[in-house]
Amino acid sequence: MPRWKKTDDYLKQLERKGYSQYDRLFGLYVKWKGELEIKALSDFLDIVWKEKDNIKPKYLGENTYMNFRGTALEEFCFDFLGKIINECEADNLLQVFWNKKVVTEEFYIFEDEKFRKYPKSKAIDIVIGQSQSDLFHPLIIIGCKIWQQTNWLDEDRAIFDSVRNRYPNVVGYSLCMNLSVPPVSLISSQRTGLRVFDLSKENQFSEFIRDIKGVIQRVTRNI
Repeated sequence: MPRWKKTDDYLKQLERKGYSQYDRLFGLYVKWKGELEIKALSDFLDIVWKEKDNIKPKYLGENTYMNFRGTALEEFCFDFLGKIINECEADNLLQVFWNKKVVTEEFYIFEDEKFRKYPKSKAIDIVIGQSQSDLFHPLIIIGCKIWQQTNWLDEDRAIFDSVRNRYPNVVGYSLCMNLSVPPVSLISSQRTGLRVFDLSKENQFSEFIRDIKGVIQRVTRNI
């Protein structure tokens, strides 16, 4: 199984190929990676976007370029949530995973004179939960998108609904750096319980921090 690529892997590829803005990007990467500063992440993503015609296809292919930006957001959120869990003193109760498969359904089919279990899973960007024996139980699921549009928001809502069928108390978030959906789509998703935040907006980033801390504190009190 190939290793899951991180932001640094893409940066090293740019460095090896002599990309002229590498030092600037690397400096911002070090800042948001080390200090978990959302402004540094936003600046990092803005430069990568403005430089898209210079980066691809000479330095990164189309799909690799898109994965580069998405990976940076997911990695920031993963690291940041690990910090929040520590601040809430919940690290002995909760685990945070990146690109985790969560079982949403199980089917039992009678084959060869016995019942066999066939699980159905969904891959989720970031999951917070607990491991018990050979199963992982999600308490919080999070989708991360650079550009949140209607179809992606619908996908986050569908994943949330499928996980909630098995884990009715799971809390779902949809995080992005640019929210571009009509009000009716946003309201429709929020009415299902999905919590949507545009992290590029300072007030929403602060609100997300307060919200996720409250959820973690409530969850740990009930464990």
